[in-house]
Amino acid sequence: MKLPELATQLARGRMPADVEVLKRSPIRSVVRSGDVVLKVLHKRAHKARREALTLARARALDIAVPELIESGEGWIATRFIDGRPAERRDLNRILPAIHVMHARGMLHRDLHLGNVRIGGNDPVFLDTQKAWFLPRLPGVLARWELGYFAFSLGEPLPEALGAVRFWYERRAQSHWRSRNARCLVESSGFTAFRFGEHQGFRRRCVDAATLEAALTAAPKSEPLKDTPRSTLHRVGGWIVKRHRDRADARAAWLGGWGLELRGIGVARPLAWAGPWIVMEDAGETLLHWVESELGSAAADDHARLVDATAGLLAQLHRARIYHPDLKANNICWRPGVAPKLIDYAHVRFGRPISRRRCIKNLAQLNAALPDVVSNALRERAFEIYLERAERREPAEPLKRAVIAESLRRRHRWSGC
Repeated sequence: MKLPELATQLARGRMPADVEVLKRSPIRSVVRSGDVVLKVLHKRAHKARREALTLARARALDIAVPELIESGEGWIATRFIDGRPAERRDLNRILPAIHVMHARGMLHRDLHLGNVRIGGNDPVFLDTQKAWFLPRLPGVLARWELGYFAFSLGEPLPEALGAVRFWYERRAQSHWRSRNARCLVESSGFTAFRFGEHQGFRRRCVDAATLEAALTAAPKSEPLKDTPRSTLHRVGGWIVKRHRDRADARAAWLGGWGLELRGIGVARPLAWAGPWIVMEDAGETLLHWVESELGSAAADDHARLVDATAGLLAQLHRARIYHPDLKANNICWRPGVAPKLIDYAHVRFGRPISRRRCIKNLAQLNAALPDVVSNALRERAFEIYLERAERREPAEPLKRAVIAESLRRRHRWSGC
């Protein structure tokens, strides 16, 4: 079958038996037939024409891209590259090829590990439809692209790309923001949800009728906690929380999902509608365990308490997450279970944790734990935090500032 005929078959949703499917989605189909790779765009067909042009121009500049065989309306055919997908261990091969590409004026603009293939010993750049060609590529654009590429390699940032850390972190934040927004639109994980006159979203895996029943029953149950800002109820194995206003509930929905995306332990938000939010019941709070069980707990549990609290705070700060109300009754924990954050309506993402905010969070936790937590345990928690948060500042002045702020707060610690 000729390439135009094969492209027409794929565009109509038919899959000939003699082709190998490489990728198939509502956006595009990519198949292999012999030594030819055929890409058919089901949406935005004009991008096929653009990719054909960029491939031809890149080949003319002797940049490693697939060989263009033929193209048509909404499709493009290239020579198959016998090799394997690129991996992080190929960085010493990929970086010189990127520098050559930039030196010859080409900016890929979608350069991540998935768009590089190792053919023999040499990397080849795929999906060039967004590429720009400039007489001279400005250094800031080259660094931006290297930071974009570095993010696709995962943690930690390779030493060879340390000079583009700023752009790596910018890419990380834009990536998280785009993923955060998925809980506010129809997506594979979330769908619209209505409770009475209130609108919001829920996880697709949670039954809407069960959610409605829990929200209806919540006001009739005894509150777990009642403050001017919110009221909490435990209903059917869930926590149902009514915020003072819709904006706080929406912020909690976004904050909880954002924490989960970043790998932070959290009582997962399950649904949001108007001022209501429904989340998993993560059990009793850290404060409850300390007040009721720490006195009779074994030394191993004391060590687990220190590791859990200091480790959680260090993980937050290392990920550039600030929780402005990080008290012991906003963390659920017991020995043998990872700590989980609750009350996350006001978390902030993306900015380095300043010294002032670092002191505030440390003091909040310190002051919120009663005197039954010994000063030796508090000292050890402080040491663990400094080690894991990788804060580069003298320990003693920071500790004095934390103690002073803790005493000023005096929630449950008297400074004994």
